[in-house]
Amino acid sequence: MTYQVQFLRGLRAHGFLEIAMNYQRVTVSLPKDIYGELLRIIGKGKISSFVAEATEDKLLEEKIDKTDPIKAFFALRKITTKRTTKQILAAIRKGRT
Repeated sequence: MTYQVQFLRGLRAHGFLEIAMNYQRVTVSLPKDIYGELLRIIGKGKISSFVAEATEDKLLEEKIDKTDPIKAFFALRKITTKRTTKQILAAIRKGRT
């Protein structure tokens, strides 16, 4: 996982990146050994959320411009929620405690 994806996860955790919570049921075929590892490590009831998070991370990685980190940083403005300075400072303080 790249540092940009970790950064975006942090934004999401602090409410700066809002993700729509609408779901679409899909059927995915996995090799038996991978599915077995998912069952063993994640557990039967948590596979969907694990796959959704892994897919989201991969999609975020694909959206990031890998050639120019400065350009990639400024591109984050397009996918993050606008916040006031007061909200940003409150989130920073919360993260430090």
